Amino acid sequence: MPTKGEEQQNPPPVDAVRAATRRRLRRSVPRTNRVCPRFSDSEWSVLQHAAEQAGLAPGGYTAAAALAAAASTDPNAAVADYRRGIQELMESNRQLGAVGNNLNQVAHFLNAGGQPVADLRQLLQRVEASIGAVDDAVARMVRR
Repeated sequence: MPTKGEEQQNPPPVDAVRAATRRRLRRSVPRTNRVCPRFSDSEWSVLQHAAEQAGLAPGGYTAAAALAAAASTDPNAAVADYRRGIQELMESNRQLGAVGNNLNQVAHFLNAGGQPVADLRQLLQRVEASIGAVDDAVARMVRR
């Protein structure tokens, strides 16, 4: 271990010191307003990755993203896509509920001795594909 005198004789290179410390410029008047968002583990992971890509700390990245969204010509646009996606999924859920009701009526008819129509298998495949598409959309929304 070097002694105190040896450390003073061999200071680290200036470039190494600059790379290790990254101070942002301070404003003459400190910021007094705060927002303290909370994130799930998966959201935090996504945020850390994005901040790293931008070369910012997560807090700085969050602040920059929030200010950019607020300063845009349409501040609602930042969250509008997500909200629209949620609304569309809710509508899909409503429609699938109606389809489920119709399937119950078909099952009741068949259980009462009715004969299935030729297109029933194709209809059931389309319903299954629709449910799969909604499941995929939900998975995409959750990963956001």
